[in-house]
Amino acid sequence: MGRFHYFDRWTEEQRQKCHQLCKVQEFRKDQIIFAEGRTPINYAHFVLSGQCAVLQCLKMVKSIDKYGLHRYRLSDAQPIEDELTQIHRRRSSRMIDLEQSTLMMDGNLTFPSKTVTADNCLTVESTPPPKRETLRPLVYEYRFIDIATYSCGSVFGIGEHMQDRTVVARSRSVQCLLIPRYWLLQKSQNVNNVWNRIRVFLDQRQLTRDGRFRWYLKELQWRKIRNQVRENFLTNHVEFNHTKLCDVPSMCRIEQSDVFV
Repeated sequence: MGRFHYFDRWTEEQRQKCHQLCKVQEFRKDQIIFAEGRTPINYAHFVLSGQCAVLQCLKMVKSIDKYGLHRYRLSDAQPIEDELTQIHRRRSSRMIDLEQSTLMMDGNLTFPSKTVTADNCLTVESTPPPKRETLRPLVYEYRFIDIATYSCGSVFGIGEHMQDRTVVARSRSVQCLLIPRYWLLQKSQNVNNVWNRIRVFLDQRQLTRDGRFRWYLKELQWRKIRNQVRENFLTNHVEFNHTKLCDVPSMCRIEQSDVFV
């Protein structure tokens, strides 16, 4: 904790409480360090050593228009749940499973029944079923973009924008100090709203998911223009070899000779 200036004004009681809740974890190369909503408790990560890469996943729907060109559309982002939402969802699912198991054990399930007679039946003319339109299956394409690097002294996972983003260990060994976010964002540890300021700073320095998708489309367009310019240049500037047989030295044209024997 002495490596970071965020804890300089903490009291001794706060430091002892933090020592009880925090943990130091080491990650190998290419191991996932942080993904929002993947764990029951989200931790704020303070990088102690090594480097981390922030990867943005773009899940796009690929289609072909009538001109034969590829069109891309950004799909819906994966919803992110915080700690409280996950706890309520697991609790509600357990309650539903408990009610279903209780009803099955009782064996008193009754379903309403209705007697069908000739009086309450109606004659309906048989009509052929409607034709189903053949729908083309959606083709998804994934692109992972390296958007940032966290080195020693960086902090992430404090509530910034992390939709479809993952933090991965880039170097061989990465050590991080993990502090529970719910405790870190309490008023006593969040003096002068310091953690929210850092969150706003991180969101301003990194493009959102939609902004990254627009940047990707511009890169595709620029790559297409670049290849087209290169092909046009090669087509209009064809290299001709004007060398004739008489221009080649005689020694180079002799296949067999006993001059040097």
